Amino acid sequence: MEHESFTHMCHEHPLSRISLSIIKADYSTLCHGCRRNFIPGDATYGCSLRCGFPWLLHKECMEMPREIMHPIHPSHLLTLHGSLTLRSESKQCAVCEGDMDWYQLRYGCSHEGCNGLLIHIGCAAVVHDKNEKQPLINHPSHPHHQLRFSKKSRWCPFPCDACGATEKGDSYICTLCDYSIHESCALLPLDADFPSHHPTHSLSLAFSLPPEYIKYEFDCAICNTTLPLRRWVYHCNLCRYVVHINCAISTLTDNDNEEANAIDDENEATKFPVAVEDMYEEMIKPFVKRQQEQIIIPRYNIGGKYCFSKHPHHLLTFTTFSSVSLSSSSSSSHDHYKSDEDDEDDFDSIPRRELICDGCTLAIHEKKQTDGDGHESGYMSCDECKYFLHLSCFNLPLSIPYLPIHPFKDHNLTLKNANKLTDWVVCFVCYGYMNGLYYACTNNLCWYKIDIKCASLPNTIKHAGHVRHNYLKLVSKDTRDYLGYSVGFCVNCNRYTYTRSGHFKCNSCRFSVCCKCVMLPATNKHRLENHLLPLTYDAYVNRPGEFYCSNCECHIGPRSWMYHCRDCDQSFHPKCFPATSGEYKNIKFGTRHRQVMNSNIHDHPLRFQIITNKKRCDLCRCNGYDMPGFQCGSCFFVVCKSCGLKHIGDANEAI
Repeated sequence: MEHESFTHMCHEHPLSRISLSIIKADYSTLCHGCRRNFIPGDATYGCSLRCGFPWLLHKECMEMPREIMHPIHPSHLLTLHGSLTLRSESKQCAVCEGDMDWYQLRYGCSHEGCNGLLIHIGCAAVVHDKNEKQPLINHPSHPHHQLRFSKKSRWCPFPCDACGATEKGDSYICTLCDYSIHESCALLPLDADFPSHHPTHSLSLAFSLPPEYIKYEFDCAICNTTLPLRRWVYHCNLCRYVVHINCAISTLTDNDNEEANAIDDENEATKFPVAVEDMYEEMIKPFVKRQQEQIIIPRYNIGGKYCFSKHPHHLLTFTTFSSVSLSSSSSSSHDHYKSDEDDEDDFDSIPRRELICDGCTLAIHEKKQTDGDGHESGYMSCDECKYFLHLSCFNLPLSIPYLPIHPFKDHNLTLKNANKLTDWVVCFVCYGYMNGLYYACTNNLCWYKIDIKCASLPNTIKHAGHVRHNYLKLVSKDTRDYLGYSVGFCVNCNRYTYTRSGHFKCNSCRFSVCCKCVMLPATNKHRLENHLLPLTYDAYVNRPGEFYCSNCECHIGPRSWMYHCRDCDQSFHPKCFPATSGEYKNIKFGTRHRQVMNSNIHDHPLRFQIITNKKRCDLCRCNGYDMPGFQCGSCFFVVCKSCGLKHIGDANEAI
């Protein structure tokens, strides 16, 4: 055996077995064929005459045939070439796409038009062991041709057309097409149960991404990454649940990675979405406490009145809830608690349930306190007009040196008051109009404005729309983000997550949601429904049909968050609740007023609100439905906001 010699095209002298113990610096430590290192026990062959030829070969590399046919290039023979015998335009292996070392043996095509196609010896070896049985199978993923079993060599990774991974191992290949799949992928069942991921239904195997997931841009429900168009997936037709095949067969559960996204104190994370009636307690009150450290009634006052510079009358009165809970026969210094029976022309009477804060535009409710904060037993009000403030809104700091949601950390913000009916301000975070208090940047080149509720957003939240991981973090301005947005899309509205507007991102996956969608209330009440509708993130579960808004009758994407009732199968866009989750959610709508009562317009008092009685304005005939305007409570008369303002003297004092 030691004296056995072989002729080989790479050298003019015969090659014979050479012991690794006598190999010195004159020989390369890499095989001239496969470019792997020699290890003890390898059969190594080199020049039998010791002529100085530096290359050595493994026995299996030396025995490779001079010409082969390979399924990746079935039209021509591939010939074994040395380092100087083939000129090629290619620098990569056509099978594994790895770089081709010029000082090694390789198979190549010399046919004109093939651009010198090259294949590593190791990649070519997988189909040329003639003693290896190669059974043929019919597989539904490739119905046009049979697939041949190929026992891949340990040094030849290949890209799998099923899962997309480039790995070594046995495979099934089509000898007529460029198609290869792992043996493990080929043996996957067409239907299977995965109780750790989707316990409700079994999942079906699809050999390409079904069109409905492409149309609505679904991501993998397990890893939250993109689903390639031409890879296999497991999915549920009833629930529109779709995952990568590797994610489906993974033994990891949804709770395995929660520690990677944990924070030091769970109490720091506010749970979202927040109900409208809880926004004051859950957001604004903690925000003011963080800024002011405590809620207080200012010490300075004038005759029992307290100064507030953001209101034209400046002086406000602290009113306790207990003082207004007296019987209607008791005298009160506040006109807004008179009943309609006292004066049929007194349109200033405001029911207790309609007390709206002029700062945050949220309702003022009496809430039983448990933290010993005695000052929260009332609110601030103006005796001269219908102007009310939560105690926390009254304590809002007039200036803030820094807000985490503001992209420019060196800009100060100052508290301002918007007009009630004209010149409304748009919030830079939720893009809603606002006529209450807001913060504006003091930098002359920065027009950043933010309403009180958005300014109160915490740095860390826990959102019901992302139960896979615990916490979402507020993303601040990135210096690399010179265009104002970061990589990623909001999971709900599917728009770029702008850092200028703020968004929350999961640290464990690429889940991201913009602050506009974070601010959607937990429930909404529509006039067409008799019950509250919850904000739903997975309405498509167990409902394979399409969704249409019951208000505007437009299509709703199944991935979009919607207000949905499963019992009556009614769905609504969040924007179709203009006063609570639409563009007018930060607007305080007024009560009935004498200012609009004149014979030129209407004989009944009109109320400033979202128009719902009619589609068109009774004066200009323009469409005003679901938009701010003036509406009669006694009949169906409505006027749009523009027409109403023409007949009000001081518009900003009207409400």
